[in-house]
Amino acid sequence: MGGKIPNRNFPLFFKANLLLTIVIFLLFLQYNNNYQIVDFSLAFLGAISSAAIVYALLYVFLFVFRFTGHFGLYLSAFIFILINMALLVDFFIYKLFKFHINGMVINILTSPDAMDSIQAGITPVIAFAGFIIAFILFELYLIKKIIKTDNTFKLRLNRKLNKLIILPLVFIVLTEKVAYGLSSLVSNTAILSKFKVIPLYQPLTFDRMVEKYFDYKPKIKANNTIQLNANINYPLKPIELIDKPHKVNIFIFAYDSVKSTVINRETAPNLHAFKQESIVLNNHHSGGNTTRFGIYSLMYGLNASYWFPFADAKKGAVLFDVLKQLNYQINITSSTNTNWPEFKNTCYIQIQDSIKDDFDGVPWKKDEQANNYFKDWLDQQDIEKPLFSFLFFDAPHGYSFPEEVNPFGASSERLNYLTLKAESDEIKTVRKQYKNAIFYDDKLFGEMLDKLKSKGLYKDSLVIFTSDHGQEFFEFGDFGHNTNFSTAQTQVPMVVKLPDFMRKEIELPSSLSGNILNSLSSHQDVVPTLLSLIGVKNKPTDYSNGKNIFNKNYLRQYAVSSNWTKNSIITNDRIYVFSNTPDKIFSNEIRDRKNYQPILDAASDSKKIIQVINENKQFLK
Repeated sequence: MGGKIPNRNFPLFFKANLLLTIVIFLLFLQYNNNYQIVDFSLAFLGAISSAAIVYALLYVFLFVFRFTGHFGLYLSAFIFILINMALLVDFFIYKLFKFHINGMVINILTSPDAMDSIQAGITPVIAFAGFIIAFILFELYLIKKIIKTDNTFKLRLNRKLNKLIILPLVFIVLTEKVAYGLSSLVSNTAILSKFKVIPLYQPLTFDRMVEKYFDYKPKIKANNTIQLNANINYPLKPIELIDKPHKVNIFIFAYDSVKSTVINRETAPNLHAFKQESIVLNNHHSGGNTTRFGIYSLMYGLNASYWFPFADAKKGAVLFDVLKQLNYQINITSSTNTNWPEFKNTCYIQIQDSIKDDFDGVPWKKDEQANNYFKDWLDQQDIEKPLFSFLFFDAPHGYSFPEEVNPFGASSERLNYLTLKAESDEIKTVRKQYKNAIFYDDKLFGEMLDKLKSKGLYKDSLVIFTSDHGQEFFEFGDFGHNTNFSTAQTQVPMVVKLPDFMRKEIELPSSLSGNILNSLSSHQDVVPTLLSLIGVKNKPTDYSNGKNIFNKNYLRQYAVSSNWTKNSIITNDRIYVFSNTPDKIFSNEIRDRKNYQPILDAASDSKKIIQVINENKQFLK
C-alpha cells in the first residue's frame, strides 16, 4: 500500500468506548417489568440509540483532537470516564428513586445542608471509588494497547468496524425513533412506558405532522403546564376574619417517614392512646411522597406542584400571615435544617425568628434536643396569649434510635442501599430499626403531651399528629419514598384532637363513625380546616386546594400527591399518575390502589385530571 498509513488510534479508541457505554445504557432496561417481545426489542434499540446519539455529539466535539496525537486520546479518555461515571450515578439514583438525575439531585449535590436529611453509608462511596479506578485502568490499558498495535492492522480493523457498527447504528436510531413516534400517535402505553428507564432518551413524535398534513388528530394526552416563573395570585382575595376570632392554641407534631399502618399499640403506645380521644382520619394522604412536597402541602394547603413558582417568588403561606395578624406566639422546631429543603424561603419565610433547627448529632439525638427545646420554649411563653407550634422529628427517616431503646431486637448494622432487596435479611433488619425509631419518638411525643397537660394547655388546644410522607419496604416493589405514589408512600397518620370547647360547637362530617373518618382526606385540607376554625370568613378556594374537614358536608373524590416531576390522583380504587410538565413523551399511568400494579386496558379519568390541572393553575396569574 503506497503512502503513509493513516493513524487510526482515535477512531478505534472511540468505538471501544462506545461499546462500553452501550452496555451501561442497556443495564437500565432491568428496571422495567412485564416485558413483551415487541416492547423489549424497541427499548433495547432505544438504549443503543441513546448511547449512539451521545457519542455522535461527542465525536463532533472531539474530532479536532484526533490530530493531536496522544493528547487527544487522554483528553477523550477523561471525558469518557466522566460520562460513564455520570451514567452509573444515574443508574443507582434510578434504582433508589425511579427517576433520572434531575433538579432534586442537583439540589442535593449543591446544598450544604442537604446531608442533614440524607443518610448515606460508606458502601456507595467505596463502590463509586472502585468504579472510577476501574474506568481509569480500562482507559489506560486501551490507550496503551491501541498505540502499540500495528498501523496496518488498525486500518483494516477500523474499516471492518465501520461496516459492523456505523451503518447498523444508523438503522437502529431510525427504526426505534419511527417506532416510538407511531406508538405515541396511538398512545400505546405498554411500549411508551418502557422508554422512561433510558437515560437521556430523546423521543420523536409525529403529532403535529400528521395533524397538519394528513388531517389526523392524535389521541389527546392530558398535560399539566406549570409555569415555573409565573406570577403568584395567592390568595385570590384578601383574607377576612370574623369580629372575634377563636385564638385557639395549635400544636402540630410531624415525624418524618411515618406511614399510617405502622401506628399501633406496639410501636407507638402514646400515640395509640392519643388516638382514643381524638378524631382519626384513616384514609389520609400527604400532598407529596417526599419531605419537601409533603410539608409544603401541609403548610400551604396547596398542591405541591406550586412549590416551584412559590419558591421562585419566595411567597409565604397564608397560614402564618393570619397567625401573625392575631399575634400568635409562633415556634417551628425542626430536627433537620430548614435550609434544605428550602422551607426558610417558602413555608417559614415570614417567621425566620421563630425557627429552631440547629441541633447536633444523629437523628434520634436531634429529636431528643428538639423535644427538650420545645418544653423549654413552652415555659418561656405567656400562656394567656395564643400559641402555635410545629415540631418536625427525623428519627424514623434515619432508622435512628438509642441503643437502650430496642424493643424490636434490631441490630445496629448500616443499610447498604446498593444491595437491598425485598425479603433480604437487611430489609428485615431495617424494618425493626424503623419501628424502634418510631417507638423512641413516640416516647418523646408522650413527654410533650405531658408538658402540655402540666401547663394546663392540653384540654383547650388543638393538637395534631401527622407525617410528611410514608415509607415503603417493598410492599409495592420499591424501597423508601419518592419512588412511587402507592399508599405505603403517601398514606400517613392524621390524628386531630379538638379543644374540648370546640368539639361541642362545630359540625362534624356526616361520614364520621365514632371518632373515625374513613373517607379520603388530604394534607391540603389542614390549612383550610385550621383557618376556618380560627375564624377566617373566606371560602377555602380563595387560598387553598383543600377543604375544611370539620364541615358537615366534607367529602373528597380524590387526593392529590406530587413530587418533582409528577402528580398523582388517589381515589378509593385507583391511582392516576401524570406529568407536572408539558408531557408529550409518556401517556398517563393508571394503577390499582390495592397493589399499585398498572391497569393497561383502563381509560383515564379525564374529568379528574382536568380538575387537578385547573387546581394547579388556580393561584397563578
